[in-house]
Amino acid sequence: MAKRGYKLRDVNCLNIGKKGCRLFVTGGDDHKVNVWEIGKPTSLKSLCGHTSPVESVAFDSAEVLVLAGASSGVIKQWDLQEAKMVRTLSGHRSNCTAVEFHPFGEFFASGSMDTNLKIWDIRKKGCIHTYKGHTQGISTIKFTPDGRWVVSGGFDNVVKVIIDHELYQL
Repeated sequence: MAKRGYKLRDVNCLNIGKKGCRLFVTGGDDHKVNVWEIGKPTSLKSLCGHTSPVESVAFDSAEVLVLAGASSGVIKQWDLQEAKMVRTLSGHRSNCTAVEFHPFGEFFASGSMDTNLKIWDIRKKGCIHTYKGHTQGISTIKFTPDGRWVVSGGFDNVVKVIIDHELYQL
């Protein structure tokens, strides 16, 4: 069986969809978000709208929505079924380096080089809480599978956990 690989250029971030494990999304220096099917050499969709490099991307659990955070601090949300941008959210003062949907899809978290972790409500279309505590930028964010906790890792080599709206350091 021959193995095949494809070389993608200028990719800053990627995320694999968990529903079917067949799609992945990338963001890059070209300011675009591309949706790919694993094994295909060309993207299925190219989502435009950012005006700076894309540094973080995420699918929702149904693989219908995509988030992308950019070096400008702006987060954009696209609906893949309609292939259109549905929301632009501002709130970070610098590079949005991490985005993650809540497992049940009503919320998402973002982290930035501004050291803040933000929780956003998709229905209310805005930030509902900002957590401070990292001394350097945030590099990764993950929700627990049950959605009760959110964990962030930072360039300060510290892991923080939010439990019942309180921030704890590990």
